[in-house]
Amino acid sequence: MSTLANGYRRGIGLVAAVMLCVCTGGMTGCVSGISDYSRAMVTYQGPFDDLQRAPDRHRGQVAILGGRIVETTPSAAGTEIMVLQLPLGTRDKPALDKASEGRFLIVSPEFLDPAAYRKLTLITVVGEVAGHEVRQVGDYAYTLPVLQPIEIKQWASNDGGGGPAVHLGIGHGTRGSGGGAGFGISF
Repeated sequence: MSTLANGYRRGIGLVAAVMLCVCTGGMTGCVSGISDYSRAMVTYQGPFDDLQRAPDRHRGQVAILGGRIVETTPSAAGTEIMVLQLPLGTRDKPALDKASEGRFLIVSPEFLDPAAYRKLTLITVVGEVAGHEVRQVGDYAYTLPVLQPIEIKQWASNDGGGGPAVHLGIGHGTRGSGGGAGFGISF
């Protein structure tokens, strides 16, 4: 095969690889554990420790928080979920490699089954700040910010953050006609 033909084939391969990058970039850029509808409602952008120090000052604002369930307690009035806060990482999933900054409480008027909202489950919640409650944690009187949930996302223990995982590889050889591209989507 001529040098011109090899150059043309490589050029077509490169164009195809670039197009693939552009197309998949749009598909993976906005994948989140929380819906766009709920995310658009978020008005509190401050740090968790500020919310914990003065939850009443932020009453009525909508926050997005994440963490690990400590306890789920249903009652006739609804359900309370105590959460050990963890900073959010990619795709709004609680980051296990970051330190907790405290606890917060989700108070729902609905029954949320403790078998479904089990201890140690990772969750992300979008909710309206409804004030605070003081609870005993050991001998310590602990102030918990209270959120009324708009959306709760539970994360599976092996969940990488929800949404498709896209993998792309492009290679180029230096001898012969080596080169290629690869693409895969997993759910």
